[in-house]
Amino acid sequence: MNFSVHFDDATVDRLNKAVERAGVTRNRLISMAVQEWLARNEEKDWPETLLAHFRNPAPELAQDTLDFQAWREHLGGPAEPRW
Repeated sequence: MNFSVHFDDATVDRLNKAVERAGVTRNRLISMAVQEWLARNEEKDWPETLLAHFRNPAPELAQDTLDFQAWREHLGGPAEPRW
């Protein structure tokens, strides 16, 4: 998808210098910046099955109780000691 973005002169000068340093096109640099911003700022949420489990005030009474052990693989191994 193509669209136009308008920048003030100072931002364009900074962008042009960044392009020279990075060795990429302006469009590529802008695309990379937007992708990075989205990766850091998009709302991250838990899976719907986990959200539904915690919305239920008495999850142990639900017919399909959530298996927490199934999520263990996503936690990774134990953290290394810091000392």
